[in-house]
Amino acid sequence: MAEKQTVRLCYHIINAHFGPVTAQVASTLLIRGRLPLPQLARLTPGVSPREVRLSLLILVQHNIVWHSEDELDGEVYEINWEEPVSRLRFGRYIMIVRDKLGDAVGSLRSLCGLVYGTQLSHVPKAAEVMSFVLDNGKLRVGQVIESLAFEDPKQVKKYRFAFHTLVDQKYLKPCTAKSHISPRDRLIQHEAQCKRERANEGGNSILTPKDLMEIKMMAAKKIHQEEEEADALGMVHRPTLEESRSAKKKTLTEDERVVNEDVFFKVNYPKLNTCIRNEIIIEAALHRYNAQTAEVLRAALQASEDRQLNLLDFRSEPVGQHDISSKLSSTSVLLNGIRTSKKAYTPSVKDYVALLCNDDNHTPAGVASAFMAPVSGGGGGRGRVTVEFDRIGRRLKQRVYESNVRERFGDDAVKVIRILIDKGKMDEKHEVPKSADRNPSRTYYLWYVDLAKAYSNLLSALYQTLANIVARTAEEESQVRPSLDKRDRTDLSGQEHLLNRHDLAVLNEWEEKQERLHVLAMRVEENVFILRDMLGDPEPER
Repeated sequence: MAEKQTVRLCYHIINAHFGPVTAQVASTLLIRGRLPLPQLARLTPGVSPREVRLSLLILVQHNIVWHSEDELDGEVYEINWEEPVSRLRFGRYIMIVRDKLGDAVGSLRSLCGLVYGTQLSHVPKAAEVMSFVLDNGKLRVGQVIESLAFEDPKQVKKYRFAFHTLVDQKYLKPCTAKSHISPRDRLIQHEAQCKRERANEGGNSILTPKDLMEIKMMAAKKIHQEEEEADALGMVHRPTLEESRSAKKKTLTEDERVVNEDVFFKVNYPKLNTCIRNEIIIEAALHRYNAQTAEVLRAALQASEDRQLNLLDFRSEPVGQHDISSKLSSTSVLLNGIRTSKKAYTPSVKDYVALLCNDDNHTPAGVASAFMAPVSGGGGGRGRVTVEFDRIGRRLKQRVYESNVRERFGDDAVKVIRILIDKGKMDEKHEVPKSADRNPSRTYYLWYVDLAKAYSNLLSALYQTLANIVARTAEEESQVRPSLDKRDRTDLSGQEHLLNRHDLAVLNEWEEKQERLHVLAMRVEENVFILRDMLGDPEPER
């Protein structure tokens, strides 16, 4: 069961994307928790059992609902509440693919010529494929190509190569039967299996805390292995034939990796979320330093981008200064970023890396505020650095919290919470004692900032704001629906000038409102991303 504001946000998102009937079914699951089909149909008012089944089919297709077998209730359904919230990032996901793979696929034109026998001029097709998969939940590669290249069969090779690139770079991932089971259920199943195996081996029936910890680690390892096996299903090896020029014979050459035609694929949110995190970190460096330093940090993140698969890494893979230099567009981006007393001084990548590592400040505060950290120890680590995701996330969360406090209570309140966060628990004496003798010397209180609770309350408030924005957008759209229907008529397609003045004025005003609401939603959702998805959670109080 989800929290109140989360339920409200998910309801409005699902209502906007799938309609009120599906939203009502999802709301019941959000409020009641996991339920079997008969009980779900009984607890969803105003919806017939047939409509409940169809709604569940839609929600499962779009990865919003998990389903699994229960020993008592049979097949039960449970909603993945994070999935509807992620739908607010669909536009940003498409823009990421367009920005990343526009250049990437353009640089792979020779590979495309070798594999598919054609040369591509550009690849907006990757963004088009990504948008189509987002709209449909999960699809096979054949279904995507058949739908997108229906009107122009000549585009088949372009769409196939775009899909191949998305799978190869982990923006799309295979979807198996185990993907429809909640991670918690899978963990419980593997833990029970590990306990049975231990009992069959003649182990002690009474498990110690150490045994339970080992079982949990073994279960988590099995889930990780299953995920790796599922990812391996995305690509298969296909032998190719090569014709010999001399003897004019066809011989088998080394295998070629192609997309598995029998596997369903869905969008890999964790991979795309790493791109959003990197952009937020770069923006933070730009805000703190300057554009040149931010570009060096961008290059460092790009150097290890292929190995960033999710948001669970505390730091990036180590990269050297040569790797960073190779990712810079040109050396001219380094000019005028660092000023010194020397007139002819040109800063190098090493200087910017030292700035990002806070080499001139080795105090705990300086280390905690650094964007990078040098790799210590042997093994060729000299000169290599890592981007510290956990430290940066901790500062970004605190910055979001402080901006909220400043907006509500002013700058003085921000100074107070900064002192408390820095110093920990501090006492403030009062004239109202706890003892009967009213002795002020025995009256004191310890004050501190409970960051975990503060972040949770702030996240709930942000969910409420997002729900209001989604509801406001739907209400504004309903008021201009007649004019929108006129514009969408087939006889007026692309000829909006044929509409009357009233409809044109209404549509222009709606587009301005829609743009403002979307920008506001993106700003709020970015704060949600920082608080919910990024690392840097506060340590529990002792």
